Amino acid sequence: MSGASTHATPIVIQQDMPFTNTSSLSAPIPSRSCPATPAEMVRSTPNTTLKVKKSPKKSPSRWMERSSFKIHFTLLNLNNKKRAKCIYCGKMFKEGESTGNLSKHITAVHPSAIKSKKPKVSKEQTLDMLPRRSKSLRLSDSLVQECQKNPEILETLLLISEGFLPFNFVRLLSWGMINRRHAANAFIQSRTTLSTKINLFKRYLNETLHYNLKDTTMVNIQLDIWTSPSNISFLAVMVSFAPNILNMESLELANDAKILLNNRGESRNCHLLEFVSLGHKRHTGLNIYKVFKEILHRHDLVDKLGTITMDNATNNESFHKSLVYDYLNTIKPSGHQMLGKVRFIRCANHVLNLIFGRIIKSLCEDLLFADAFSKVTKLAKIMRRSTAVNASLKEHGIPLIPYESQTRWIYTWRQVTVFLQNYAAYSKWFEALDTESHTHIINRVQSIIAFEEKTIQMLTYFVECCDIFGELNFTFQNDEINNLPQGVPLYYLLGHYYKLCLSAFAGNHIPKTPGMDFSYFNGPEYLSLDDKRIVLQAIKDSYGCYQDYLSHIQVNPLFYVAVILDPTAKQDKLYEIMEDEEFTVRISEVNSFMRNYLKVQRFSCVTEQERKKIPKAPSHKNLLSFNIRVAPDPSRHTGSAAMEAECNDGSLEEWVKYQREPVIAGNSRQEAIKWWYDYRHTYPMLFKLAMSLFYTKFTSCDVERCFSLAGRVVRKDRARLSHNNIGTLMILRDRFSNFGFYNGGLVSDAILDDDDFDINLDDTTYVDSLPDVPDHEREDSDDAIFEEWPQESWSPETPTAPRTPEDSLRQATDSPTPVG
Repeated sequence: MSGASTHATPIVIQQDMPFTNTSSLSAPIPSRSCPATPAEMVRSTPNTTLKVKKSPKKSPSRWMERSSFKIHFTLLNLNNKKRAKCIYCGKMFKEGESTGNLSKHITAVHPSAIKSKKPKVSKEQTLDMLPRRSKSLRLSDSLVQECQKNPEILETLLLISEGFLPFNFVRLLSWGMINRRHAANAFIQSRTTLSTKINLFKRYLNETLHYNLKDTTMVNIQLDIWTSPSNISFLAVMVSFAPNILNMESLELANDAKILLNNRGESRNCHLLEFVSLGHKRHTGLNIYKVFKEILHRHDLVDKLGTITMDNATNNESFHKSLVYDYLNTIKPSGHQMLGKVRFIRCANHVLNLIFGRIIKSLCEDLLFADAFSKVTKLAKIMRRSTAVNASLKEHGIPLIPYESQTRWIYTWRQVTVFLQNYAAYSKWFEALDTESHTHIINRVQSIIAFEEKTIQMLTYFVECCDIFGELNFTFQNDEINNLPQGVPLYYLLGHYYKLCLSAFAGNHIPKTPGMDFSYFNGPEYLSLDDKRIVLQAIKDSYGCYQDYLSHIQVNPLFYVAVILDPTAKQDKLYEIMEDEEFTVRISEVNSFMRNYLKVQRFSCVTEQERKKIPKAPSHKNLLSFNIRVAPDPSRHTGSAAMEAECNDGSLEEWVKYQREPVIAGNSRQEAIKWWYDYRHTYPMLFKLAMSLFYTKFTSCDVERCFSLAGRVVRKDRARLSHNNIGTLMILRDRFSNFGFYNGGLVSDAILDDDDFDINLDDTTYVDSLPDVPDHEREDSDDAIFEEWPQESWSPETPTAPRTPEDSLRQATDSPTPVG
């Protein structure tokens, strides 16, 4: 995201993100430039040369199906002629030959295969099906066997899930034509069969997720509720966890920290657990609690639940209290005990939005600002709703002002930023309009496109001073940044921001500093003092809101533990960003927390009967970087010394020993995870907690992306799509993507919005600044009434490369022997 200001932006982790379309259904004979279909890859041996001779046409009816030896052959369709290929030696038999030739071949050449009564798999084929290297997320045997048995059925489900196609898609004549080009009508053509297979794959994919969840100690849950345009509410629940923490065999065999990342080598592992309709139920905390409790039991996560990331709605507070005090305090599961209680993580982006909303509310009390905001919003709306204005701006290559839901206050900053960046272009475009041919456009925009210089100056100062909210909001949509160790740096960075704002409001000059530079509070010389104070007063008015949310961080030691367990930060980072007195208090609270955690860990090996007797627990670039100690006194104690002074007993031996380790020079979360992989034997109990916190989400952006996707599907023109089927397709799509069936991810979800997808496609500036908006907001009539788009967080997507299901099995399966 670009802003109008030129001051330094927050220093955040800069990590390389791997860039990642699904292939269309190919003809039976692929060319060198086209990947083979999954069926051909399963049924063929890689290095076998096919010698096909011309032969007269034979009847294609049920040729190979007549042979009882068909299990020893694969059926190929070459040049529209069927061939049977021996799975052991690769010998080919033409369609029309006697099926007795098949039995003679197996009896004479492969007699041992008859005794086994099962087709053997050649060494070459076995190697082709196994992974080239160990993968962190593995597929269950039942899923692998089903995919190998029916690759075309898998292709059908991948297609339907990706595009949310209606189930009667399989009845289309065109689909039947495609199906007849493949062997034995392998693709699904019956809606009944489709429903059966969808439920089957959903069960197998759930088994696969549960299979991986068994190897983690603690999970983070994200949840939120979204109401569709048809007033039906949906609850989305997502789970994030560190893979393979308890899988000692895989950890030792891997010899690489990638076993602790996802299959694409990213420190992200978030899955859609359930997407369920709440119907017209009220969104009370008690109702949410009842549904959520059933979901926890269904997925066997009660014992592993450690943190829940939600927004700050009142019903979420009530839900958390019901869950913790009425349920978990009674049964005392291990995750609840290790952390003292299941912790409520307040979505950082939601907090930023609420704080910024206070700033906007205060600014709108000034008539000049209120009028300016109103004009920018109206201009953005006209650009989106008026076909004539939209086409004219597109013709001149001028970006549109993003139009967002007004409850997303931070997008007011985006609107004003884009407006100021292109104000000169808008003015020039308007002046060049022909008064005869563009009378309608002129009448629509002439009253809102002209701004006084004084107004532009005030808006520019506002954008510069509030740039930090826009940048942080965008930053925490990045999966590599969205984790719990970033929590403390974020809140203390905002505290430093408010401290300097109050200083500027008092008339003090803010000097430039390396790294985080807040000298923009001084404002340009031409800005009047009154206008400057209006902006600073609005920011000052939001300080109380910030303090309320900071207090939730300060009473939760888990945030501070997360920073210390990051080997690129440790206690040194805390010492940099807080005063001595607070530092001492926080370290004492952290030590108390760790005593409880290590105590519970030591009891983890006792029997279930003994475990019930455990008493209730008492209640750089990797991080956002700034330093309140511009010139710290080297003679004073460091954070490490203060930490060890608190630990004068043996209960924190592993914890104290870890503190003596030097801060590593790495600047990425992957490097921090690599350090913990190397030291997992040295600090076994801390290793489990550190990895879990790296995968604990600090925002609920992943859930909001689910709602963004669902909003493109749950439309009035698709009212017949049942709520149950919506949830099933959402889960299948998410599972297929996360377990590698789509190569590294899916094509941008914007492809589902075909009206928006082709607008200004050749204008990268426009695409970068344009939010996701559904097609029902794109109206041909200037006066059309449209519905508000559901709330969402928007971020650009990365296109993916073609991938076949067989590629996915080869990449994702983690088994030392042939599956099945």
